[in-house]
This record gives sequence, structure tokens and C-alpha cells, in this order.
Amino acid sequence: MNGEKKGWSIPDIRGSKQIWYELIRKLIELVNEGEACDLDLFPDIHDITQPQSWRTYAAFLKGVGLVKNEAGRLILSSAGMRFLSEPTQKNLADQIQDKLRLFGEVLGILEMEPATVEETNKQLCERYGLNWKNLNNIRRRMDWLEVLGLIQAIGNRRWEITDCGREALKDWCLVSPEAIEAMESDSKAIEINDPPEEIAVLLQHLADSPEMHKKRCTYNIWVPSPNRIENLRVIIQVASDQIERSELFEFIENKFHLRLSSVESMLPFLKASGLLEEIGRNIYMATPAAKAWLETGSDLDFIRILHAKMQFVGEMIEAAKNDIVRNDMYAQAKLYGLNAEKARWIAGFLLEAGLLEEPRYLHLKATYMGRRLVASLPLAEIGQEITEQTDTVDNTKMAGDAFLSEFEILCNRLYSASTDPGAEGKGSGVAFEEAIAEIFCFMGFKAERIGGSGDTDVVVKWKNEEDRYIVAIIDGKSKSNGQVSHSDISDVAIDTHKEKNSADYVAIVGPGFSGDTIRNHARKKGFALITVGQLIGIADAFKELGLSLQEIAFAFQVPDGFSQLEELISKKKRELDIISVVISKFLSEQELLGALSPRDLFLLLRKSDECPSMDELIGVFETLTKGEIAILQMVDIKSSPENARYVLKGAEMAINHLKALASAIEKGIHKK
Repeated sequence: MNGEKKGWSIPDIRGSKQIWYELIRKLIELVNEGEACDLDLFPDIHDITQPQSWRTYAAFLKGVGLVKNEAGRLILSSAGMRFLSEPTQKNLADQIQDKLRLFGEVLGILEMEPATVEETNKQLCERYGLNWKNLNNIRRRMDWLEVLGLIQAIGNRRWEITDCGREALKDWCLVSPEAIEAMESDSKAIEINDPPEEIAVLLQHLADSPEMHKKRCTYNIWVPSPNRIENLRVIIQVASDQIERSELFEFIENKFHLRLSSVESMLPFLKASGLLEEIGRNIYMATPAAKAWLETGSDLDFIRILHAKMQFVGEMIEAAKNDIVRNDMYAQAKLYGLNAEKARWIAGFLLEAGLLEEPRYLHLKATYMGRRLVASLPLAEIGQEITEQTDTVDNTKMAGDAFLSEFEILCNRLYSASTDPGAEGKGSGVAFEEAIAEIFCFMGFKAERIGGSGDTDVVVKWKNEEDRYIVAIIDGKSKSNGQVSHSDISDVAIDTHKEKNSADYVAIVGPGFSGDTIRNHARKKGFALITVGQLIGIADAFKELGLSLQEIAFAFQVPDGFSQLEELISKKKRELDIISVVISKFLSEQELLGALSPRDLFLLLRKSDECPSMDELIGVFETLTKGEIAILQMVDIKSSPENARYVLKGAEMAINHLKALASAIEKGIHKK
């Protein structure tokens, strides 16, 4: 097996490790029987465990090469067929060894002498020059080695190789540190199919007209998770034939259980990314390139379309050729007009497509396939114009960049501690609880880690509109397997802590939550379940959008508070996008048309990517006429607000004034 094709991380598989092997065997049988045609359905595995959707299991099954996706359904790969015919633990171990780096090498260390998880991790990191920040990577490998009967516990937290493990090592080809380096530099050729004609035309247009790179967009990206590329494929498939906007929205709402506002916020990306086009008033259809992608089913063709339409896609792969820290990647993304959130989305697509990998925590590196693909793409060059803009950034922007760096550090600490109970050498869960308190303080709450026996982990306070303090208690759950289950929660303790702190709300924060039992129980008890990813997303929205504490506090409300918060964030982001396009239209049309009304903008923008409604435009006009902004001035009052006419004046002055005001406020905060 070509080592280049191996991944670094074993994909997650739900359920306790005691049932993993039987679960995989049963899932493979069901795939063979054609039961995985709709990824949102649940497989019939009730005799083994509480089932998750096929979409959830697909990440593992595809990741270890047992299945492949064909037009939205799972089918067995050649490796899957081999395992189906002889579903032994040894054959599954061979397949994981074939797809995962440093799996057999861990077994090789334990062949020399028994060791604890920590000792095994230390030896592996020293031997291969790794910088694993926590024990997640080694634990997942050793969990699977145990499940497949290759190692066994011998007491005192130590593990030893079994006879089956020794037999496996005889068949496996282990690699030396030098061999891994050689694989990176001297891999055999990986065949990459040429793009279909409809997609090749887009790329050729970029190659022939380099100035077109400037027209690649920097729109906000939002797609239902997980398996985002597959979810996009499902959405575009329904638009293969022309479809009305209302019918398309209804399909997406029902398919992915989304609110209408969330679907509306997705539409600009679907259009800007070259996947969907409006062929008539509120009539949509997949673009020719998107139809070609549906035909091939290749993730690479999706990435090619995305690269042709959006900034910093192929360029991100190029930047990661020699391993790059995520923060450095985000810094490069800014040169192309992308913030960290948009860069994270693009990185997510590239990881799903197998073009990037994560060799260690917070690092990205192009795979060999990624390097092959990017060699065929026309890439943008950072010209002198962009360099000069970067060199002349004002002090306010410089301060903002430093602030972002501080925020990223805080998020990284929270994320790392969520799956490492002993993080930073502190007691179990302490670092995680501290990080939770810190991120709430970052958002302006009064937050304090309490901890200890007999009390809650974190107390969060804020004032409501009546100037009364509202209190929420948070139970932080750091789990090395990344999943909090119902058995991890003590109702009695939480109820006691709630009464002791006179709390209005209860939240449980963890890296992820396993199964429907904990969700149903939390809903019944009124406990909010907040993942670390969701908490980081809220903090990011606070930083980017200026959410109020009352708005953020929706996250504590059960059962639909979090969906209300997501809808609010989506609405605010859309409002900013509409403001940008309204200002742009004023600048391009005002000289010719004079004053403009909301109705004028409605007609001018009805076929734009944003396609704002009349109510949205009236709201934007009101925002731009108020207080410190006041860059729109009414010159012709009409009986109805949609017909009132405005002129744009003093935009640059307003920008400078608001920057100065923000800088003064920030200085005051930092002096505190």
C-alpha cells in the first residue's frame, strides 16, 4: 500500500468500543443488501446499539476504505467485499493498517515491552518526531488494537501484545521515520481523472484571463454538517431540473431539518460557488458544471468548480505543501480577502475531499493527491496591489489582528482541553472548565470556574433588560473519546448545583454528545447541550457581529433557543452582505440615477446573489441613516418607505469616524 494514501486519524465510530467490531460487520452486511440508499435513514442495528444515521457511519466506513459513495448511496469497495466474504478481526485490522499511518508501528512498540498509553505515546512521538498535543491519537489506535484482539491489558494501566498481534506484525510492513519522509517526497503517481468539459472550460477561462482571479468571490459559506460535500450533492441533485425557489427551500428545510432563514443564508453561496443559477424569476437550476459534477460523482470536480469561483481554494492546497499551522494559513487567507471562518470552511471541504490532511493538531498538509490536483489548477498570484494594501494597514486593523490571534489561542485551548481531561498537567477537567469560563468572559459575561466537590463547574452571569442578574451553571465534560453520553450526567448533582446557585439555566458543554438518549433526557430536564464547536462558533459570531449578551443567552434556552440563535446569526450576516451590495450599487448608479429608493435597489438586485427582499432593503436603509453612520440622506419623502429616495454621502468620513470610535473603546477596555 502506498503510504501517501494513508491518513493520520481514525474516523470516529459511535458507540462503546465493546461493540465496534460487531457494528462494522453488521453495517457492511446491510450496505451489501442495498440498505444504505438514503444516508439520512437509520440502519436496523437495534440488536447491537442505538443506531445513528447512515450519514454518521459513512465517515468511518469511507475513511477506512470499506465503502464508497455512488450518487448519494453507499456501496462496498473491493476491500469491503473482501471483508464481507471473510469478516474476521484480522481482516479488519489489516484494512485499518492499510489506511492508517502509525497503526502497526504502535503495535511494534508494544512488542518490545509492555507499556502504558502515556509511555507508548512518548516512544512513538520521539521515534517519528511527532508533536501530538494530547493522547487522543494514541488512545484511538490502542482502542482499536484492543478491540481487534491485538493487545491486552495486564494491570497497572499497562498493555502487552497478544499472540494474534505478533502474527499480524509478521504480515505488516512497518515504516521507519526515514521511510515516512521518503513517502512524502517520492510517492508513486496517483491517477487523477481529467475534469469534464463543462468544468474544464471554467478552469481554462481562469488560465487564459488571469484578471478573472480578482472576480472570484469571498462570500460567506454555510452548508449542513457533517459530510458537507455530500450534502451539497444532495441539494444540487434536486435542482438538476428547473425548480421554484419555494420548492427548493422546502426540500432543503425538510431534508436537513433547517429553518427557512438558514436556507436563505445558504442561497448566496450556492449561486456564488457556481453550483446553482437563477434561470427565471425565482426559478433555479444546477449549472452545467454542477450537472457534470453530479455525473462524475467526484469530490475533485466539486473542488475544481469551487476553485474557479471562490478565492483561496487551490491556493490553500499550495500553501500547505510543506505543512502549515492553521493560524498561519488564516493569515494567508486574509491576503485573498477571507477571514478565518471562511478559511476554515474551505479547509473543511479540502479535508473531506482528501486533498488536505491533519498530520498533527492544528496543522494542515497537502496530500499527494492534493499536490497533483493543484499542479493542474490555474492559481492566483498575490500581486503588488494586494501587497501594498497589506503594507499600509492602519493601526486599528493591526490591533484587530492581534486580538484575533488572542481569540484563536483561546479557542485552541478550549478545543484541546475538551478531549484531554488531564490537559496542561492539571486535575481532571480543570483546564477545560477554565477555558469555558475564559471564553464566556471573552464574550462579556461574568464567568467564574468554581469546580470542586459539591458545586458546579462554571457559573455564568449577565443582566437582562430589567437590570436583573440571570445565572446559568455549566457542567463541563472533557472526554478523551470526544463523546458525552447519558451515563456521564448526574441529574441529582446538577439539580443540587442549580438550587445552590439559584440558577435560571443549566448547560452541559462537551466535545460532542452521543446518541438520542442524552438529547431526549436533556430536553425533558431543560438542560442545554452545547458542543465545543458550537461554543467557538458563538464566540466567533460575537467577535464578528457584536452579539449582545441577551442574544448569546438564547443558547441556554431549551428546546429551541440554539436554533433561534443560529437564525439570528444568519440574519445578521445576511444584513451585512446586503449592506455591502447596497453601498456598491449606490456608488455605481447614483451618478446616473441621482437619488435611489429601496424599490430601485430591489429591482437592481433582484437577480444578484443576495436577492434581498423589500423588507430587508428597507431595514438596511434605516440602518444606514441612523446615528453615527448616517451615510444615506433622504432627499425625497414619499408616502411609503419603499419609495422614499436617498443619496449616499460621507461614506469615507463615517468609516474613519467609526474606526476611531472603535479604537478609543478598545483602548479603554485594555487599560482596565
